[in-house]
Amino acid sequence: LAQAILATHQTAGESAASKKEAAAMGHHQRMCHPKWFTRYFWGFWGSAQIACFISEQQYGISRVKNPDTLWPWWGEIMRKKEAGEIPMDMPGYMLTKYRNESEERWTAQRADEFPAIEIE
Repeated sequence: LAQAILATHQTAGESAASKKEAAAMGHHQRMCHPKWFTRYFWGFWGSAQIACFISEQQYGISRVKNPDTLWPWWGEIMRKKEAGEIPMDMPGYMLTKYRNESEERWTAQRADEFPAIEIE
């Protein structure tokens, strides 16, 4: 037993015999041991998933995809369309506060077709 301990803890001047003894004792001679990937790579990602789950539970983050709670402003626009306050065929991007240049040109070309609507 003492020889095996000494063989595994030798300095840089190890002999071939001590390397064979270390391999016989179950050690490896690779930079990363054979179970490195399964142990550390998947262990890291598994730990990250568990940490995410715990934080979601701790802070009460709901993972339910409910459009009525996640997008209330879109629900308001749909109710206005149903009530007739906004034309049904008006594109959604015409109701946005900020538009890019192509949307501005499109809006200017169809100004008579879609009247300006004030969105809060």
